[in-house]
Amino acid sequence: MLWDVEWLVKTAGAQRSVPAFDFLLGQPPAVRTQLLAIVDAVRSTGPDQWRDTSSHDSMHGACEHLHEARDRHGQMLYRLYLLWQRREKRVVIVDGAVKPNSTMLPDSFYDDLAELAATAGEHPAPFAVSDDFARKALTTENGT
Repeated sequence: MLWDVEWLVKTAGAQRSVPAFDFLLGQPPAVRTQLLAIVDAVRSTGPDQWRDTSSHDSMHGACEHLHEARDRHGQMLYRLYLLWQRREKRVVIVDGAVKPNSTMLPDSFYDDLAELAATAGEHPAPFAVSDDFARKALTTENGT
């Protein structure tokens, strides 16, 4: 049985965004396809049974409760950050990042990521709805 999927929403004032979706839209099609394929594959087994740590692994430090789907093209590393809610059998897609190989993102990035992921525990959780994706598609299509 596949685990359910939710996309986390970030709200700033009256603006709603879906950070992971925005991240994926900015990446080459091969990256989007690979990262989402990894998430789908892990959904079929669950994160605790997944053994290929080059494609999906748990994180450390401020984000130790998160996992990342991993892809590499040339010297660029692409990461999609995930929160596996085991009791609900649900993966929450939180955000993404890209960085050159052998570099680190600043600690502040991981602090912000952990803070965003923590909102998934709110009641109700700030999960995306179809309007979030439709609005993004329409604004992307119109260039605004």
